[in-house]
Amino acid sequence: MKKLLVIENLAQLKSVSDPFRIELLTMLGEKPKTGQNLADELDIPRAKIHYHLNELMKNGIIHVVKTEEKNSIIQKFYEPVAKKVVPNIDLLKYVPDEKKKDSMSYNLRIKEEELSQFKKELKNFVKENSKKKSAENVSDYKVQIMPLGEEE
Repeated sequence: MKKLLVIENLAQLKSVSDPFRIELLTMLGEKPKTGQNLADELDIPRAKIHYHLNELMKNGIIHVVKTEEKNSIIQKFYEPVAKKVVPNIDLLKYVPDEKKKDSMSYNLRIKEEELSQFKKELKNFVKENSKKKSAENVSDYKVQIMPLGEEE
């Protein structure tokens, strides 16, 4: 078991932010246990335990340390990959996206043969509405047309 696991993505952070999963991690940290062991100790359905174990495993927070066959059933023993789990500080920083602050974006699907006419009509619409002195004070429109898959 490693000493420290640094969480590098939001999926991992989400998987350990659940209080029940923290309880499971604590129990698994004492000694490796199976889903059935945990279900018996907590007196809850094994399916619920396995759901949460799968989420933790999928995100690299726990792993299988050994397997045993008992009555033709393979039992998996889980433990945390590290003694401590901490988030990367960069995951917790909020950086506002100034570029998208006052903008709206829409994806439209237009047939290739209708694109030229759409561009003309859109330019006319923007030109007409830019000249109007409305209550909204619409003074600037920025229109950018690009093929799908090339969004900024």
